[in-house]
Amino acid sequence: MTTVKKSVYIGVDVGGTNVKCARIENGTINERQITKTIAGEGYEVSLRQILNTITPMSRGISGIGVGIAGIIDSKSGIVRYSPNMPGWNDIPLARILQKKYNVPVHVLNDVNSICLGEWQYGAAKACNDVFLLTVGTGVGGGAICSGKPQFGAHGFAGEFGHIIIKDKGRKCVCGNHGCLESYVGAQQMVRYARKLMRKTKTILHKCTVLTPKIIAEKAKQGDRVARDVIVRMGYYLGVGITNIIHLYDPGVVIVSGGISKSGKILFDSIRMTVKERVIGKNYRRYRIVPPKLGNDAGILGAVYYAQSV
Repeated sequence: MTTVKKSVYIGVDVGGTNVKCARIENGTINERQITKTIAGEGYEVSLRQILNTITPMSRGISGIGVGIAGIIDSKSGIVRYSPNMPGWNDIPLARILQKKYNVPVHVLNDVNSICLGEWQYGAAKACNDVFLLTVGTGVGGGAICSGKPQFGAHGFAGEFGHIIIKDKGRKCVCGNHGCLESYVGAQQMVRYARKLMRKTKTILHKCTVLTPKIIAEKAKQGDRVARDVIVRMGYYLGVGITNIIHLYDPGVVIVSGGISKSGKILFDSIRMTVKERVIGKNYRRYRIVPPKLGNDAGILGAVYYAQSV
């Protein structure tokens, strides 16, 4: 990618919960705004909300970068499909924003924008071969190879959650069987915890609501069932990451999303699984780490992409 221009840009991270917008100069956020996403009311309402979030900080800008979940044609700036945004099918978002603000606009998948942010400013800084995966309700991924983001021929690269890790395994929401996403993620953590709770005494029985965050907290406190859940998630992620290491040979693998807050228990399990399975381990130098930038990664990555293409 080309040298980044030093000027003021706006970064936008469109999520299912919030629209996050920031005014950025030379990689530094100097103004920000967050609003709740009004996704359920249709395309026109949610688009207006995005415009209302951008406009107050749009003075004197040189460009806009937008990260949004879904299938994104970054070359054309078109949102082909966004699971968080009903009605967003084949929407030429870059063209719409360019017409409104009279500046260049670039759009990319949200996980790719997070990956770019962590590569330039966070956990993978100074490494030009990076893979980032994010685990929430689903599992996504993004890759940097030899200093270049990998979008694929159609903009669909990085579907890490749908690599097959078990032949004839569980049915996935995508329709296939044995996808990684069928074994890790929020629902899978809770489901496995409830399965263990039927057999084992655990502090989780006292929780009126069971969530991944609660499971992670109890695991850190030493609860055996909660720890077993996190270790199991680490095992499956480790199997998936082994495949990624064999495919891309990254120097840094970043595990982001809510599950990354599980800390040492999770990362020890991931690293041990990879170490046991990866070929050429004596000749590889890779790190498997949590992210550093938190919620700012996607905004910073979207701006970096807008500045450098």
